[in-house]
Amino acid sequence: PEQALFALRGGLELFANLRPVSVHPALASSAPIRRDLLEGVDLLIVRELTGGLYFGRPSEERRTPTGRVAVDTLRYSESEIRRVVRLAFELARGRRRRVTQVDKANVLASSRLWRKVTEEVHADFADVALEHRLVDAAAMLLISRPAAFDVIVTDNLFGDVLSDCASMLTGSLGMLPSASLGAADGSGRRKALYEPVHGSAPDIAGRDIANPLATLLSFAMMLRYSFDDEDGAALVETAVKNVLDQGLRTADILQPGMQKVSTTGMGDALLRELDKLTH
Repeated sequence: PEQALFALRGGLELFANLRPVSVHPALASSAPIRRDLLEGVDLLIVRELTGGLYFGRPSEERRTPTGRVAVDTLRYSESEIRRVVRLAFELARGRRRRVTQVDKANVLASSRLWRKVTEEVHADFADVALEHRLVDAAAMLLISRPAAFDVIVTDNLFGDVLSDCASMLTGSLGMLPSASLGAADGSGRRKALYEPVHGSAPDIAGRDIANPLATLLSFAMMLRYSFDDEDGAALVETAVKNVLDQGLRTADILQPGMQKVSTTGMGDALLRELDKLTH
């Protein structure tokens, strides 16, 4: 399934993956992080999606006279870096105007190119603050001071890992939506794909226990980014907040004293809440 997804993203030329991470107050006690560290957490991870280690060639296992050898290739072009970094700066302008570029520049040549290109792009965004962090330091800060981040921009591999780590701030992968965006056309429209960060979870298929909230929040992102419908996006997000405030929980975010519901039950509750909000 991963290879099929890579092909879909690549075929649609969706180069930027947006993964927002915010903490619903009602779920703060579900996260394995001290509650006081979660105050003010509202960050956006912008992950480069069609280059880097996942797409580099060669990528194979070989037999040699001395044993098996595996090879993966990490390659980035200036243009691949520039377009995703520019998007990150543009998005930061609509937020708190801070960008953190994450890499491993003390070891990797590709990361050093990321830093150079990011600095060049930053020259066009003097109103946005920029900092560079090594990925190991960024991972530690993501857990110890997550509210310090606004927009994180990074490569394919580091973005994949960091965004899954960030799910622990929300209490579950089942709470994280994502948007994959392509280049804007002449009208400003972008090809886009929306999906929950957690994937399809085939191990629990058909059991009516999956958390549907990340999928619904991905729909809210679609309204925002593909249809310019901020009101509609906010309506869906408010419905999710209200249902959580009512104490309804799927198994992955269940807390003592809360009401456990199925996938269907959570979906029905959200429909009822949307009906209330629109009538």
